[in-house]
Parts: sequence; structure tokens; C-alpha cells
Amino acid sequence: MTDSGQPAIAGHFYRIPRISGLIVGLWPQRIRDGGGRPWHAHLLFVFAFAVVLVGAVGEVSYGCVHLDNLVVALEAFCPGTTKAVCVLKLWVFFRSNRRWAELVHRLRAMLWQSRRQEGQRMLVGLATTANRLSLLLLTSGTATNAAFNLQPLIMGLYRWIVQLPGQVELPFNIILPSFAMQPGLFPLTYVLLSASGACTVFAFSFVDGFFVCSCLYICGAFRLVQQDIRRIFADLHGDSVDVFTEEMNAEVRHRLAQVVERHNAIIDFCTDITRQFTVIVLMHFLSAAFVLCSTILDIMLNTSSLSGLTYICYIIAALTQLFLYCFGGNHVSESSAAVADVLYDIEWYKCDARTRKVILMILRRSQRAKTIAVPFFTPSLPAFGSVWDGMRCVDYDNKCLCFCFRFRFRSVQIISTAGSYITLLKTFL
Repeated sequence: MTDSGQPAIAGHFYRIPRISGLIVGLWPQRIRDGGGRPWHAHLLFVFAFAVVLVGAVGEVSYGCVHLDNLVVALEAFCPGTTKAVCVLKLWVFFRSNRRWAELVHRLRAMLWQSRRQEGQRMLVGLATTANRLSLLLLTSGTATNAAFNLQPLIMGLYRWIVQLPGQVELPFNIILPSFAMQPGLFPLTYVLLSASGACTVFAFSFVDGFFVCSCLYICGAFRLVQQDIRRIFADLHGDSVDVFTEEMNAEVRHRLAQVVERHNAIIDFCTDITRQFTVIVLMHFLSAAFVLCSTILDIMLNTSSLSGLTYICYIIAALTQLFLYCFGGNHVSESSAAVADVLYDIEWYKCDARTRKVILMILRRSQRAKTIAVPFFTPSLPAFGSVWDGMRCVDYDNKCLCFCFRFRFRSVQIISTAGSYITLLKTFL
């Protein structure tokens, strides 16, 4: 408990995603008395949505126009695809902001319910891990955006030092109206494109960080249920008896009924948040193969050291995003299945037949582990851990570059697909 009477988890609840969400005006806020969202939140969202949308449309259009030069096209498609997916994420959260706020309120109620020191310590540990992963994503995305923004400035400074002809460059390959490239408006255009990249970073830091935090909080809720089940039998001091008395069985059934209610609430919450995230996770994973393919080809084909460093940062950020989804989904399924293990390990054999039926009911439902599954994908750590189990070789400039691209998500192999795309696209170079 904190000095203000709040549980220890209160100070860690969605700490990093909340910051990113407030910056883009999308943090789910539960408005009382039928009021709307604050005006400044609407203003921030409109600005973030507009600049990211302009970046996505302009960069994808640039890539389509320059398909005759595959390298240039891919340099535009890579960030353009990421921004297009971020536009979708922003819109999904904005459209259902009240629904997201209700989910946050329900999750808070579940975590605030247990005030025991042991449970709160466990929740704080999970929340700290989730916030650190969210910060890692925010840091890698910020580094990538900074690399894109600084590269033209560094190249311009280099040309000025060695007295080479000047060349107008923007942070991203993008199609813009001609007046935006006029000398008087060029600095503003540069700043707006930098803002587009920054808003993209904050958008996926908020949405993806919100996902991994929610998953680990759900994991914590399942672990609280496990602690409650153990405590039911520990409080009875059943070690001194071979068979529970009628009073002891009645006490077990009464307390197990409360556990069943909490367990059902967690499962229902998991189903609801999966439904809300279905479109986001599906589109993110469907675009992952193309983003990784574009990034790796950009690293291979760029002779500039600065460009290579930029896309190394990019691929780190892209893999971090995939890892967060897999890490969060894995924790939900494991903690859900662990409830069944706890039920099996307790002294159920000392209970009467009526009590055993209640335990069996919880056990059967727990054995069907809850997962964050969307069509074609079930994010999990075993899937992410099987990335490097095959070889895909690409020949370029008489050098054999071998990449391990076997990334299994049930029926779809993300990095394997990226490797196939690379092999195909290399034939056009």
C-alpha cells in the first residue's frame, strides 16, 4: 500500500504507454457525467493523425511512382507501410475510445482488488517488466526517427564542408505539393515530416505498449487467482487431517465460488480485449513480412554508412514490436494454463465429492488456456524463438548472404515469407 491508500501497482499502471498516449491525444479516459474528451486531446489527435496520414500516403505514393528503381521504391515503402499501419492503430483507438476506457477501468478494478503485499509485489514486478519493454520500443523507435531526420542534415553539412553542389533532401522519400518545396516553406515542411515520424513513434509506442502491458496485467490477474486457490487450502491447516470435515468443505466451496467469479471475469476481459485488438494485431503481422523484407534489402543495397545505420535501427524497432506481441501473448496463455496446475497440486483428494466437482469444473476450464489469438496468428514466445531454424541464401555482387528466415506463427511464417520476398525481388535487380 502507498501513503495515499492506493495499492503499490497504482504508480506503475500503464506508465510508459500513458505518456505516449497522452502525447498523441489517445489515452483512454473514462469521462463522467456524460462529458466528452478534453478539447486538447482532440487537437493532439487531429494533428498526429493528419501528419501520419500525410506521411503514409505521400511515401507509399512515392514508392509506387518510382517502381522502376526498386531500391528507391523500397526506401519509401518501408516507412510508408509502418505509418499506414499506425494510421489504422490510431483510428481504431479513437473510434472506440470509450470502450478502451471501460477495459482499462475493469482491469484496474481487478488489480486493485487484491491488497495483499505478496500479490502487489508480484504485480509491480510484472508492471515494471511491461514498462521497460514499452520504453525499449519507444527508445528504438525514437532512435530510428532521429536517424532519418539527421541523415539529410549530416549529408548537407558534408557537402558544404567539401564544397560539393547542394542537394535538397527530406527525411523521407515522399510526394508533396510543389509549393511545400519552396525555399520559404522548406524548413516548415522538414519540421512537419519530422513530426510525422515522431507521431508514428509515439503511436506505435502507445498501442503496442498498451498491448504488452495489458497482457502482463492479465497474467498478474491469473496469478492472483492462483495465490487465492493456494491460500484457501493453506488457511484450513489441512496438514493435520486426512479428510476435510463438512465445515471445512463448506468453507472451501464458499471461497472457491468467489474464485470462480474472479476467474470468469478475467476470461471475459481477455476475450473482450482480444476482440478489440484483432484488427490491429492482424494488420501488424500481415505487414511485418513486407517491412522486414524492405528493411533488410535497404541494408543490403545501400552503400551509404548512414543509410545502413538508419535501417539497422529500423529493423531493431520492427523486431522489438514483434517480440512485444509474442511476449505478451505467451504470458497470457501460460498464466491461464497455470491455474490448472495449481488446482492439481492442492489437496483436492481430502475434499468430499461435492467439493471435488467444483474443483473439477475450474480445472476443466483452466486447461483450455486463454490466448490472444487472431485469424492466422497466435503470438507466443515459442514462435518467436524458432526464428533462426532455417537458411535462406541471397546472392548479391558475387557474395552469398545467408539469412535465417523461419519465423512460425501457426500456418504463417513471417520472416520466412520476408526471405522469400527478398529472393524474388533480387531477381529484378
